[in-house]
Amino acid sequence: MTTEDRTVTEERHASWAELFFDLVVVAGVGTLAHVVHEDVGGRGLLLYAALFLTFWLSWTTFMLYGNASGAQTRTVRLLAGMFGLAVMAAATPGVAEEVLHHGADGAEGAGITMTNAFAVAYVVTRVIGAGSWRRGAVVVDWPLAQQITGAIPFLVSVWVDEPWKFVLWGLGIAIDLFLLVVVSGDDMMEGAQQRIDAMSRRDPERMSRFDGLVPVRFEAEHLAERLGLFVIIVLGEGVIQSVRAASGAVWDGALLGTGLAAFLLLAGMWGLSVVHGHAGVPHLRPGTVPQRLALALHAGTTASLAAAAAAIGAAVGHGGEPLDEPQRWLLCGAVAVWFTLGLVASLCSRGLHVVQPFFWLVTGVAVPLVIAARGADLRSSAVLWYLVAVVGAHLLVERRRQRSAAG
Repeated sequence: MTTEDRTVTEERHASWAELFFDLVVVAGVGTLAHVVHEDVGGRGLLLYAALFLTFWLSWTTFMLYGNASGAQTRTVRLLAGMFGLAVMAAATPGVAEEVLHHGADGAEGAGITMTNAFAVAYVVTRVIGAGSWRRGAVVVDWPLAQQITGAIPFLVSVWVDEPWKFVLWGLGIAIDLFLLVVVSGDDMMEGAQQRIDAMSRRDPERMSRFDGLVPVRFEAEHLAERLGLFVIIVLGEGVIQSVRAASGAVWDGALLGTGLAAFLLLAGMWGLSVVHGHAGVPHLRPGTVPQRLALALHAGTTASLAAAAAAIGAAVGHGGEPLDEPQRWLLCGAVAVWFTLGLVASLCSRGLHVVQPFFWLVTGVAVPLVIAARGADLRSSAVLWYLVAVVGAHLLVERRRQRSAAG
């Protein structure tokens, strides 16, 4: 067998268990899109960002566990995480109702509110995920996989009333982000070794059977595939929203044009994220940034894509009429954020080149924001077609670059 044959044989893809686990993303993204669709104001966007990040962090913990464990992945662990994420998704509409409209979330009679159900599910999911790793394993590239410190405020919030309940949620998220930024792989190994030394002093006989610490490294291609699949699921929510809006609208020429633009926009964003990007991040190149940064960029790009998907469905529903200002800002703002993160990925991957970042900044960021600010009289179809032109221009540049590299 040649080296090339062995490489092909040993190439690893997502298992059936991992693909089944990813089905929970469909439910999660759908309910999260409902949150941002209901309230596009600052409070709604802040809640959306918080809920999306908690969902994404929980999913990432189990995704990385499957990546590192390979054939030794325990399906029961994935199913437990899947159930916890499903509870979080089911509770999300009730959380939004409580936070945004101060209404009863409909579960008091059962003894638990939706906000508490979400918090408990999040805590349990994080605990199960953190305990999934084999003894001695240290996840140096993503410390949150083994940390539950950020989940503690969520647990405390169960016994706290508003508004402090959601202040604690924000604190928990801030703790996770702080740990993600300041805790390095060396810090993880050093802290783990200190704990091992302390345990050895207390119980030397038991620790004599310990094989030592093992730093966990992720399989890059498998990781990129899983992150790309997440992006495809998010874009699928855009398709669902568009189809749902079209099914309840008057079928005429305006709807046809709007629906076609929505389809092309979603396809173009898929092309930049998956075909011409890496790990679901546009303009990112494999092996050029640390995996921790790639994961952080993935969180931001998927959050903006999910928000754009909700707004695209609203645009299809409006057909030939002008898009409501909040929805117009949501759509164009989400696309601008998505392009901004793609620009960051490009600068990290390729370095600073004056012309190309300027082109991306003007077309991908400035143009959508100008449309959002000045497009009050534009039909929803026109807004979508402008964005299609922007994404299409970036696709042409990427295809030209690809051909030049091949030549």
